[in-house]
Amino acid sequence: MRKKPLRRFFGTGDRTGDRPRSLTRWMGDRLAQLSYAVLIEPTWLEVNRLRLPYAGAKGPSRLRVVQLTDIHYHGRTPRAYMQHCVNSANAEQADVIALTGDYIHAGGRHIPEIAEILGGLSARLGVFAVLGNHDHAIRASWGPRMHRGLNERVARALEGVGIRVLHNELVVLESGGDRFQISGVDDLWSRQCRPEEALAHLDPDRPHIMLAHHPLTIHLVEGKRCDLMLSGHTHGGQIHSQKYGSITLSRRMKNYAAGLYEFGPQRLYVNKGVGYGWRIRYNRRPEIAVFDLVGGEDQPEAESPVKPPVAPA
Repeated sequence: MRKKPLRRFFGTGDRTGDRPRSLTRWMGDRLAQLSYAVLIEPTWLEVNRLRLPYAGAKGPSRLRVVQLTDIHYHGRTPRAYMQHCVNSANAEQADVIALTGDYIHAGGRHIPEIAEILGGLSARLGVFAVLGNHDHAIRASWGPRMHRGLNERVARALEGVGIRVLHNELVVLESGGDRFQISGVDDLWSRQCRPEEALAHLDPDRPHIMLAHHPLTIHLVEGKRCDLMLSGHTHGGQIHSQKYGSITLSRRMKNYAAGLYEFGPQRLYVNKGVGYGWRIRYNRRPEIAVFDLVGGEDQPEAESPVKPPVAPA
């Protein structure tokens, strides 16, 4: 008996139907993955915690630093999600909260709103920030500034809600009987990144944390003490494949995609960020990072980095 055309197309359970049914299953799987990447993971926040020793402690001491980065606030960012990020950071009871750039996305219309939200952050010794390339209105390393003076507007808004913005400078904080140095530099693409100025008065005998939006800044401080550099910028690639890695990053930047890296005595942590431009993340959940720097009697054995050491490209 001859099959009708529709029956021939959709199959009947015999061998002629195996291929269309497999195609349907494949399409369903891809649609489910896309739905997850667009609807679920972009706002599925995770908190990553690391315990790091530092040398030269004057006694038992500990400093807790919480990092948020790459907020990219724009008209489609759910305000409730951003408030959840702030509440999650505050729940860690940090000594210091570090913000490492890219607070806005595509212009300055939403500067007042994101500054108001971030003004809810609270830490015992203060909230410190540096600016990212989007805050300077620079979309690519070779690109022009799209909005002149945007970085000044972002900095003023953050400072207006009590956040200390570091422009190539260093501050000293006292905690637990020890002194900690925190420095911050402007973004690598801004042509205003001057680590030599920020570290002019660095004490090599005291622990030092550096805030720098772009991970490659680590290679500008070689020979200087840097117990931990906190960066962002990459978003972890936002889309990560087990086979191809972070497919949206350049070949060089794949070596700095996300996690903890070691360069001799220096450490670099690349945070995946909490925001997005295009709303899509896959195997790259947004994160808040929590660091406990410990010294003296409280000092554990050194932990292995999340990633193996990467030589400068």
